[in-house]
Amino acid sequence: MATLRVQRLCVQWPRFGPYHLARLRAAHAYLDPMGVELVGLETAGRDALYAWGVEAAPEPFRREQAFPERTFEAIPPAEIEAGVTAALDRTDPDAVAITSYSMPDARAALRWCRRRRRVAVVMTDSKADDAPRVAWREHVKRVLLSQYDAALVAGAPHRAYLLRLGFPAERIFSGYDVVDNAFFRAGAEAARGRPEAYRPLPGLERGGPFFLASNRFLPRKNLERLLLAYARYRAASAAPWGLRLLGDGPLRPELERTVAEHGIEGVVFCGFRQIAELPAYYGLAGAFVHPALADPWGLVVNEAMAAGLPVLVSARAGCAEDLVEDGRNGFTFDPERTDRLAELMARVAAPETDRAALGRRSQAIVSGFSPETFARQLGRAVQAGAPRAGRPLRPAAGALLWALRTLARRPDSFHSAPETLLFPPSSSLAEATPPGDAAG
Repeated sequence: MATLRVQRLCVQWPRFGPYHLARLRAAHAYLDPMGVELVGLETAGRDALYAWGVEAAPEPFRREQAFPERTFEAIPPAEIEAGVTAALDRTDPDAVAITSYSMPDARAALRWCRRRRRVAVVMTDSKADDAPRVAWREHVKRVLLSQYDAALVAGAPHRAYLLRLGFPAERIFSGYDVVDNAFFRAGAEAARGRPEAYRPLPGLERGGPFFLASNRFLPRKNLERLLLAYARYRAASAAPWGLRLLGDGPLRPELERTVAEHGIEGVVFCGFRQIAELPAYYGLAGAFVHPALADPWGLVVNEAMAAGLPVLVSARAGCAEDLVEDGRNGFTFDPERTDRLAELMARVAAPETDRAALGRRSQAIVSGFSPETFARQLGRAVQAGAPRAGRPLRPAAGALLWALRTLARRPDSFHSAPETLLFPPSSSLAEATPPGDAAG
């Protein structure tokens, strides 16, 4: 794309974590030669959900914060909307890429775009089976989505959901859910080259292959069944691998009781780790397992694939359709069948399995899901949406936005995907979906 019909593009998220910043850096590198200024708009400087370290170093793009010293979940929705509106007034972008449609900052950005006749691009990884669907909520989404000019989605099931909600196919682009592939690849290779340097990390004290999982410890992450499947695999194996669990959350005591009551050996709870430590776990693992009962995408799978791992991924994870080629870089499975998962664990761990070839295919597949992909697809979405930017806010949509603002008591009042707010930190910087990404 040689040019864009905008001079300033704003990308909005409730809070920036390391993988948001990776996308924004790539977008800046892509847009700057075209003469397009990139603004990253962060609603709040903190949130109650993620234990990411605060990255305050200067960035190549312009960074704006509506509430730099406050916590997202503690800000009243009406105040969030006012603060985001004021930030957009200050920056005055020609286009805004908006995180979904369920949170007050997203609604404020959408209203601002329609009133100012600016391009509004929705960024979403919602899919049809993320949560029980209720007719009135689906109608609300249709009305809100009709006010966006284009969409940037994660992958195939997310595109299908927008089509179901009436969004035009020609204005939907994929490539939203990405991680810094180069970072995870380089870090994993460094760990493989000098494993002794990483022995002080929990779970890496001694050598030997292991399965790795990275999650918040919540019911929908299905870690209870993972432990039972692992016990089944271990009982049938002459030389079983270990199991390392990255993360934390309210179910940790229950999971530890499961390990103790069933006498499951080989399991290590490694705790929450910051970004700098994650590649070592991927690099020293033998394979990655993601057993979720429900997950809009599952960015930890991107991380593992970038690091060159075979992957075992629940068929209900949003990334499965786009990232897993059964038998070529790993396998998908029914997350309720512990017997099948145990079989796949044994298959991947078998001496005759060419795990290096599976890992290379993982890297090849995920190379199409990079921050540079995000940047290019965002540009395409803005370009496709530009001819529609002159539309005013439809009266029905304006009334709906007013009602949502009036009725909201918390930032997540109209966020229907379960267990995405107000829980302890995730196991990985990228696995946990930020508020708004899992809207639906």
